[in-house]
Amino acid sequence: MESQNKILKWARQLCSATPLVGSHTRRAACQKLASDKTAQAVPFLVSALAGSDEQVRRIAEDGLISLSDPNAIDSLALGYVRTKEESLRRILTALERAVPEASVQYSQTSQSGQGPTPAEQAWQLHNTRDGTVLAFVPEGDFLAGKEGFRVRLSAYYLALTCVTKAQYARFLTERQPNSAKLSRWIHFDQSVAITKENDTYTADPEKADLPVVWVTWEGASAYCKWASLRLPTELEWEKGARGVDGRIYPWGQEWDVGRPHAAEEPVQEEITSVKAYPCACSPYGLYQMIGNVYEWCQDWYQQDAYEQYVQGNLKPPSHGEHRVLRGGPWRFGTPAYLRTEYRKSTVWRGGTLLCGFRCAKSF
Repeated sequence: MESQNKILKWARQLCSATPLVGSHTRRAACQKLASDKTAQAVPFLVSALAGSDEQVRRIAEDGLISLSDPNAIDSLALGYVRTKEESLRRILTALERAVPEASVQYSQTSQSGQGPTPAEQAWQLHNTRDGTVLAFVPEGDFLAGKEGFRVRLSAYYLALTCVTKAQYARFLTERQPNSAKLSRWIHFDQSVAITKENDTYTADPEKADLPVVWVTWEGASAYCKWASLRLPTELEWEKGARGVDGRIYPWGQEWDVGRPHAAEEPVQEEITSVKAYPCACSPYGLYQMIGNVYEWCQDWYQQDAYEQYVQGNLKPPSHGEHRVLRGGPWRFGTPAYLRTEYRKSTVWRGGTLLCGFRCAKSF
């Protein structure tokens, strides 16, 4: 644990977007991470390769090419899948490690029920406040929007799954909202899978790992604040869903019936576990970025926001009538509504049975 805390301290110094963190501090932190040589240090060295400081990039590359631990090299290979950084291909070749296909599925172990590998765990952060597991998304460019224009984002974390009913029930129990606040956070009378007895909120055990729904944007934001997390920006959500290469769906360019949880014909409500359909994971190992439920984002919705982004101004809209929803729910199962670049505003200010959310964390 002490070693992990040191790595995270150095990583924050290296990856911080705060101007107060000077180049000397970043270079010293990168050197410490490069000397660590463990799988846990690899994601942050990979992220450093996208930075503007040439000396930091050189330190990071020298550290990666000197890896010998098999788990660290596996973590490096996972970094190539997630970034498609050409220098990583060269390093893997020099280390005599087979270069994985960039379209490889995130986790065969997850699909077989064995849990994440050490290399996969190195790219994850466990939030102790609420149990959320988040994936590290390294600094770098990705192709955004229908046009596939290049956008650069700083490093951040994005949750592997949407918040579950069990997690939200715990939040309500700890916060003890009055009736007015509760009604602003969630349509409790509609959310029948969460019940209240005395001062305790409980999720139906058979539906505890389903995404919480009927939650409002305010209710999602309140949960994130309680958990010391936040909602993702629209661009962060999109990068998490499609990776760096502008893929149309989280798994690639072609629609594949049965991969996401989506019904091509209207049927009775059927929302599933947040970890179902692992074959539809995004390159960062994020579950159900399309299908199952819509997901709230931090931003106000502006129809022409991407016209601003394509010009290089990434400041999100400062006002609006509605908030952004992304992800396309299971009920709107046609491919057109489930593309990773599909954007939607909402007239459902109070949330619906199709609205959930996942959390993010700044680095």
